[in-house]
Amino acid sequence: MKNWSPTAHLVTAALVAWYLIVPPLVNAPYKVDTETPVSNWKIYRTFPSKDECEKFQESAQAKYEHISDAPLGTITKGTRAFARQMTFSQCLSSDNPNLRKSDPLGESETSH
Repeated sequence: MKNWSPTAHLVTAALVAWYLIVPPLVNAPYKVDTETPVSNWKIYRTFPSKDECEKFQESAQAKYEHISDAPLGTITKGTRAFARQMTFSQCLSSDNPNLRKSDPLGESETSH
């Protein structure tokens, strides 16, 4: 049996970052692919804690909420797509297994 150290948990926790991820854009104006696995989403920003990630996310969603559904022609090109991405953004820890990409055989890249 290994000796447990209270600092071991702190070291592990310190190595975990938090990502604000956004869904990828699809080949249609202002469309985001929310159905694709999160391993295919884009990391928009990295944070040292879940709390900081969620605070930024809430602020960004509030800022862009009205833009994501604005009538065409009323906003700058590209802003609506970004606003839609922010609307569906998620905060995930860097050790979340759903972030790992899989090969076509279903094996994780980290298992090779």
